[in-house]
Amino acid sequence: MEEHLDSSYGIWLKLEGKRSKLNQWQLSLLQSWDCCRNSNEIMKKMVSILPEFLRQNQYLSKKVEIEANEDLIKMLLKWLTN
Repeated sequence: MEEHLDSSYGIWLKLEGKRSKLNQWQLSLLQSWDCCRNSNEIMKKMVSILPEFLRQNQYLSKKVEIEANEDLIKMLLKWLTN
């Protein structure tokens, strides 16, 4: 989005509230990633977040001119889930 929020990251009202600058599909993603404290549910949410995480990793890596290293991320996630 190339936009910075002039507030702490704990101010969710600016992200999800009436003043949100996110598109509807982005708001829907955030809503679908809501999770409880159940470890099985958390793991399911991690899997659903992975595609967007990898997309953002590609974008940010390109922006700062470093290798995205998706294999390392996937290896770490595999290790975490075993």
